[in-house]
Amino acid sequence: MQNYLFTSDIFKGSRYEKGHPLDMDRVWPSVELIKLMGWIKKEQIIKNKPAEIEELVKFHDIEYVQALKTAEEKQELPEYSKRKYNIGIGNNPIFSEVFSRPASAAKASVKAVEMIASKEAKKILNISGGTHHGRRAEAYGFCFLNDCVLAILKALELGFSNILYIDIDAHHCDGVQDVFINSENVTIISIHEKNRWPHTGKLEETNISNIMNLPVPENLNDTEIDHIICNAVLPYAKSIKPDLLIIQAGADMLKGDPQSRISLSINSYWKAVKDILSLCENSIVLGGGGYNPYLTAKAWAGNWALLNDKVEFLSDEMKPECYDLLKSLKWNNSRVRNGIPNSWINTWRDEINNDKVSHNILALVNKVLKIKKI
Repeated sequence: MQNYLFTSDIFKGSRYEKGHPLDMDRVWPSVELIKLMGWIKKEQIIKNKPAEIEELVKFHDIEYVQALKTAEEKQELPEYSKRKYNIGIGNNPIFSEVFSRPASAAKASVKAVEMIASKEAKKILNISGGTHHGRRAEAYGFCFLNDCVLAILKALELGFSNILYIDIDAHHCDGVQDVFINSENVTIISIHEKNRWPHTGKLEETNISNIMNLPVPENLNDTEIDHIICNAVLPYAKSIKPDLLIIQAGADMLKGDPQSRISLSINSYWKAVKDILSLCENSIVLGGGGYNPYLTAKAWAGNWALLNDKVEFLSDEMKPECYDLLKSLKWNNSRVRNGIPNSWINTWRDEINNDKVSHNILALVNKVLKIKKI
C-alpha cells in the first residue's frame, strides 16, 4: 500500500503580507526537495482543491466561513466583521488566498482521514496542515481554519474511536484542546515551550483524563526532548492503543527559528517524529509552525523520508539541486542579513545538541507519569 503526499499549487507564490512571519515559502520548497531527492512517485502526489463551505461548517461557523470567503473575493471586510472574526487584524491579515489557502489545507487533512478509513493508504503527509490555533468563528495565531479539528471530527464520523493527536509545535495546540477536552475518543499530547504564546497548555491540565501537556523551558536540548518522548510520551501513548495517529509536526522548535527559544537540532526533531510514528500504522503527519524557511523545508521533506523508511538517505550531504533550491529562497530576516548559514542549506543534518537532562525536565517527566499513573 502506497503512502501519499497532499499539496496544492496554491501554495506556490502564496504569502502573508510583507513583514509577517509567514511572508515566505515553506510548503512548495518541501515538496520540491522530496521530488529532487527522488523519494516519491508521481502517483503518490495528490493535488487537492479548497474545501467547500459545506465541509468547513462541520466545525466552523457558517457566517465566519462566508466572511473569510468574502475577504478573499473583495480583499476587504467591513470594520465590524474584521473585529468580530479577527480577520484583517493583527497577525491575521487579509491576503490574496486568505480563504483558498487554509481551505486547501483543510481539504487535504479531511481527505487524508477518508483515505485511511477506506484503506487506500496507511500513512499520509499533509505539509500544509497543522493550523491548530484556528477557532470556530475567529482567526487566531496565523490560523484562519483548523484542519486538525476538522480531521479529527471526520475520523470520529467514520468510526475511529481511539484517536491520538500529538503536537510537537513550539506553541500549544489551544484550538484543538478547547474542542476535544474531556473527550472519551480523542487523546491530546502536546510538547510546547513554556510561557510562550498562546500561554495555554498548563502542566496542571494533565490531570484531565485525555490531556498530557508538557511545557518545556527555553534552550531544550536534543537529549532532553528524547528523554521526554521515550519516558513520557511513548509509554502513555502506547497505553492508549490508538486506531488513528495525527502528528502536528511544527518545525519551530528547531534552533534558528525566530518564533521560539528552543534549541533542537533537526536530528532530534526527526528522531521524535520517527519514534511517534511507531505508535500506529494509520498515521497522518501535518505541518504547522516553522518560520525559518530553510530549516522548515528540510524538516518537512525529511518527514516524508521517515514515512517511507528512507531515513538512511538523510545523509549529511545535500544534493546540488537541493542546495540551489534552498539558496534561492527569500527570507526578510536579520538572521540572513550577512548570508545564509551553510549548515541550513548544504547539509540535511546539523550539529547535534546533546547535553545532560536538566533537573527541570526530569521533574516534569516524573510529574506527568505520576499524574497518569504510568
